[in-house]
Amino acid sequence: MQLKINVKSYLIYSLPSTLICCLLCRTMNELLGVLIIYIGTLINQFMLVEGVRCLIDPFADAENKPRTKKVVLLFVGKLVIIFGTLSLGVHLMGKRVIIPLINYVILIFILAIFCMSKKERND
Repeated sequence: MQLKINVKSYLIYSLPSTLICCLLCRTMNELLGVLIIYIGTLINQFMLVEGVRCLIDPFADAENKPRTKKVVLLFVGKLVIIFGTLSLGVHLMGKRVIIPLINYVILIFILAIFCMSKKERND
């Protein structure tokens, strides 16, 4: 099984909830916070899919060596990116950071429901 994000569908389905979050912003700092967290969420979810892909097929390299270092780096990088963007969002938005956090949860569901294409490989 091969996992792949349909980027066009993902971006199309993720924009409405992000635009609603942008409309709920009161200041330019809050708008900047929402956009930074949105970009961090996109990077986080693309790294998630790549990490899961490496876990599903750990010997996909030409040398048939396990990609454990790549998996560890992807998941640690995911954590650094999401905590970094969230802390920057808290710095910019304060208690209103809940708005992009709700968007983050919505984007997780969008990724899982609409955008993962599963294809069987013909090996």
